[in-house]
Amino acid sequence: MTEAEEAGRIDGRGLKFLLPRLALRGGIGSRLGSRAGESLEFQDYRDYTPGDDLRNLDWTVLARTGREVVRVRREEVAPVVEVFRDRSASMETPPTKSACADWLFGLLSTAADGCRVVYREHPKTPRAVRVYITDTLFDEDPDAVLVRLAHNSATLAVVRVLSREEADPPAAGAFELVDSETGERREMTMDSDALAKYRAALEAHTARWTAAANRLGATFVDLAAEASRPERISSLAAASLVEGRG
Repeated sequence: MTEAEEAGRIDGRGLKFLLPRLALRGGIGSRLGSRAGESLEFQDYRDYTPGDDLRNLDWTVLARTGREVVRVRREEVAPVVEVFRDRSASMETPPTKSACADWLFGLLSTAADGCRVVYREHPKTPRAVRVYITDTLFDEDPDAVLVRLAHNSATLAVVRVLSREEADPPAAGAFELVDSETGERREMTMDSDALAKYRAALEAHTARWTAAANRLGATFVDLAAEASRPERISSLAAASLVEGRG
């Protein structure tokens, strides 16, 4: 465990991860469900999907409403929270980005008490709550990325982490720019016109990502990699991802 992840776990003790009141795609059950092995006690309902055990189909609801729902055992109620981290090289530069991503996982792992939190490379669990940690600094179409992550999920949240220099470049001057993905180096002078173009391009790029998230009903929140831990928590709380524990 990294030092940043440990700090996240400490911060997460006083927080509660908020699951959406209405899932985007299928039921996610109750956050407070306790595991009860093969107990026959039913805790919740969700829509029927091919492959579900027909013995759990609620025939009364079907006869009354025509809706196919299955009863969910208590052990199946606690949702899975899948956390995905952008592994592109730009996420390691500056190192504060990597530390912020580790901190986020530590915080979610602790704040999502009653959930199963897993760190994955690819979506796996149907109807999982998914969190994607990224800087969005790549060329792939945001709609394609988010549709892939949201497929067969309950809901999706995107947490973008940018360094302060990326979000708001320093004053004009001579710089050597290094592409963290390719290693290509380029010397250039950043004058006021170049800075204005950069900021406009970043604003347009951000607008494409937020629009893609909005189309899916996903949450999109920005975090500054160098922000203090209380500032980060405030941003997550403002996006309704976490709240204080009573």
